[in-house]
Amino acid sequence: MINIKVPEILTNQQQLTTKDVSFVYYSELTPVGRNLITFNKCAISFILSGQKELYRGAECTFVGEQEAVVIPNGNAIIAERKLNTEKYSSLVVFFPAQLVHAFIEKYLINKPVPQHLNEAAEQDSFFKFQQTPYIAAYINGLIQLIKKEVSVPSALLIHKLEELFLLLMESFPAQLYQIFMPVISDNANRLREIVEANILKNLSLTELAFLANRSLATFKRDFEKEYQVSPGKYIRERKLDAAQHQLKGGASVHEIYLQLGYDNVSNFAAAFKKRFGLSPAIYQSETQN
Repeated sequence: MINIKVPEILTNQQQLTTKDVSFVYYSELTPVGRNLITFNKCAISFILSGQKELYRGAECTFVGEQEAVVIPNGNAIIAERKLNTEKYSSLVVFFPAQLVHAFIEKYLINKPVPQHLNEAAEQDSFFKFQQTPYIAAYINGLIQLIKKEVSVPSALLIHKLEELFLLLMESFPAQLYQIFMPVISDNANRLREIVEANILKNLSLTELAFLANRSLATFKRDFEKEYQVSPGKYIRERKLDAAQHQLKGGASVHEIYLQLGYDNVSNFAAAFKKRFGLSPAIYQSETQN
């Protein structure tokens, strides 16, 4: 797993770009697995072929073909994969946050913020939406310009970005307001929210620290201050508690050990017996009789 900074690393991809804005036609025949991604600019990713798996903060989602996702700048964990023989491909628009802030302020001259969004709130991690026929036409037009290597003046690229902002503001005003609102959040509560939301998703401590915007050492220190136990022990016990619940519900040992990220049945059985005093099979048999 590597830490990738975007859009800087994407210079080898076909794109239209100015100083602040990039429209990148991104394609990979063999996309790599899960990676740590630092977004140095905000992004809107339109999936053309394949699937994107996205973890950000306490949230995660899958973004498929004919879908798109808005991602503010910051850290995320992303895996991109092909679903057939075609390349994974997407059109990704990168822009600095101040551009969308300025657009929203200009737009608000005639359209006031919805009342419930005037209150202090935590910034959303991302928002996903369906590509409409108009958006599909917008994307196709940009891709044709990119593939033909047309030289587009900077002012026109900014205009194309504002066209996209206007479309999103008309279709998803609440989501756009919410995702670019200032973050007002208690750090300890945010850490707990991220941990609890991802605890059964087999993320490493390094990945959890990345989502929490902390170094691994700082994450461990803040975790122990918040939970009064090491992250490794807490996560291990929470997984075993989940396994106990699933065994009571009739799930198979094989299903559980794979879901919880154990290397093999033996390791899972040994950890379960150490915590509960019985092997998973015997525990399940006794609780279901």
